[in-house]
Order: sequence, then structure tokens, then C-alpha cells
Amino acid sequence: MKRKGFLKKLIGALCAGMLISMPVTVNAAEKEDVLGTWTGSSWAGVTFDEEGAQDAWNKKPYTMESGSLTVTYKSSGTTETIDYDFWRGYKINDVAEDEYADAVLYKIIEPGKTMMAWNVFTEKGMSEWQTYGSATITKVEISDTDSADSSSAGPVSSGSGCDHFYEWSITTEPTETTDGESSYMCIYCKNIKAKQPVSADAAIRKTLLASIKNAEAGTTVTFDNKAWLCYPQGVLDALKEKGDVSLKTDFTYGGNNYSFTIPAGSDYTNLEQADFYGFMYLLGAFNGSIVE
Repeated sequence: MKRKGFLKKLIGALCAGMLISMPVTVNAAEKEDVLGTWTGSSWAGVTFDEEGAQDAWNKKPYTMESGSLTVTYKSSGTTETIDYDFWRGYKINDVAEDEYADAVLYKIIEPGKTMMAWNVFTEKGMSEWQTYGSATITKVEISDTDSADSSSAGPVSSGSGCDHFYEWSITTEPTETTDGESSYMCIYCKNIKAKQPVSADAAIRKTLLASIKNAEAGTTVTFDNKAWLCYPQGVLDALKEKGDVSLKTDFTYGGNNYSFTIPAGSDYTNLEQADFYGFMYLLGAFNGSIVE
């Protein structure tokens, strides 16, 4: 498998982006092993439904197609051939030279209970797939009488004095340096049936978008959070909507310091359509430079 593309580093909860509803191809015989909410490390938490797979950043299709992919681990340089049962993303096969792609591979360990997940990607001009590592995710256990959709759920008789009515809510707000937590909690007695992490990137994204929105016309917003190496589409949308604010980005990659500025009123039509834009790609698109 070969792909030409730009770094779109999703692993490690780097980016938070727009929701994109896409169709999903599912083998009906395997739906029961996949559908539902799965929790794990901040980047790997995901909810599979009939329309796609929603993680902390966006919604993408998933395909019930097994296979194998040889990947190189960024941390150690070692290679491994991953056998996967299905994958999430837009394309991992027959990718044209002028395209880019990334995906999450899933291996079912215990059907309906435990899976392994790998986020895989390649950088521009590379023929190999890379990964930063794997994560174990577990399915959130919700009884048949409960519903993760609080808009259609009704009170559930518990026999303990409370007719539970559960809904998801953030019980610990994320900060820019620490993950928060969301709980599936009864709105009456506060009984909690399940929990899942809320990525710290949600707080980083919220702060950045507010800075763009509230900036005075003609000024430049500077972003230098070392945890990020890409922007979600939502950041570019915010700049386009504001129209009169520039965004300067300082980042480090491969041991070098870089900087680029997206000028106010930029034309984005020449950018490749994507959910996320790697900083190295934007560096070239907006004539950035190495910082000595």
C-alpha cells in the first residue's frame, strides 16, 4: 500500500475538528461486535453507529474489511505487520500519488468487549505507513433498558427509589494540559453507569477559536502549543469567517523550529480538501520558514 500525503497527526489527541457525516459499509453479521461507544486513551475513544464512527474530532466512515498492513513505529523505528478486522477512514487501498490518507485499524480481541486500535499515516513522499503506537479500547456497557440517546430515553425503574434517566454530560472539564471526563449519569440521583475521557485538545481548540473570534481587525493571533502538529478544518473556517485576522503558527518538527502565517483574507481554494491540515503542508502553502 502506498500513499502520498502530508502529516496529519491524529494520534495523541492532537486535533479537534468538524463533524462530517459519511456513509458506512457494514457486514450485518458483525454489527453487534462494533456498534456502540468504546473508551480508551484520549485519541482512541470512539462511537460506532449506522452512519459512521465519531471520535473526539470528527465523524468518518468505517469499513468491515479485514487485511494486513506493515507499519513503522515512530518511537523505535521497528516495523510490524498488523492484522486488522476492520478500519476507519476514507481509503487505505489504491491511493493515488496525489492523494493522502490516514486510517485507524481495529483488531477485535473479545467480540463486543475489547479491541486494539492503531492510527496509521504517512508523510509526504513516503511509501511506508507509520504509527505512534496502539491502544486498547473497551465497549461501554449499557443495559438494554438504558439508552445512550437521552432524547429518546425514558426513566428506568431501578428498584432503589430512583427511576433513572441517564444522559451523557461532562463531569470534569478538560484543560489545555489535562483530559477531562464525560459520564453517563442519571440526572436525578447522579448514579454513573459509564465514563469516557474528553481530550485536552477540546480545550485548546476552544481557546484558539475564541482568540480568533475576539481578535481585533488587523491583528495577528499567535499559536505555539507544542502538542499540535495540524489544524482541523474548523480553524481555517473560523479564519475565513472572521476575514480580517491573521494566524501565526510556531512549531517544532524533526528537531527544527518553523513558523508560518496565514494572512487575513487568504484564499483557501488551492488547499487540498481535508479534515485536518498538517503544519508542514501549511508551511509550504503559506511560504513559511525555518526559525534559526
